Amino acid sequence: MLKELTSENLQKVSKKEKGLYVIMFSSTTCGPCKTMKPVMASLDSHNPDINVYSVDTGKDPGLAQHFQIRSVPTIHFCKKREILYSFHGVTPEAQMQYVINNKDDAHFLEHGEFKQDEEKKSYLFPALVVAIVTLFVLLFIFT
Repeated sequence: MLKELTSENLQKVSKKEKGLYVIMFSSTTCGPCKTMKPVMASLDSHNPDINVYSVDTGKDPGLAQHFQIRSVPTIHFCKKREILYSFHGVTPEAQMQYVINNKDDAHFLEHGEFKQDEEKKSYLFPALVVAIVTLFVLLFIFT
């Protein structure tokens, strides 16, 4: 069950939370927000050590303004009073779980983004082309 976050309990929650916690900003009139509710509930149930909070921007526009929310759904991954990572719009649970699983990654903590693996270059195709051309040249010369 998602916990409700309001302007009144924001200070208490931010002082209480020692590790990672998640805030989802949504609206009752937003279709994508309704899609995200069960996804967030599933994320909450699969991660009992992480609290997941919900903010209804219609009920608490001041809190949405405080976090500079421009669109809903917006999902913030926070630690203490700092936003570590954000998603905007409908987001698969697997992507959010990836953030939770890698919350202590040194590159992520330093840069605020995940390090992309460099693509390994394959020289197989150019080598095959060179080999085939060489074969045809040799066949042409010796025939």
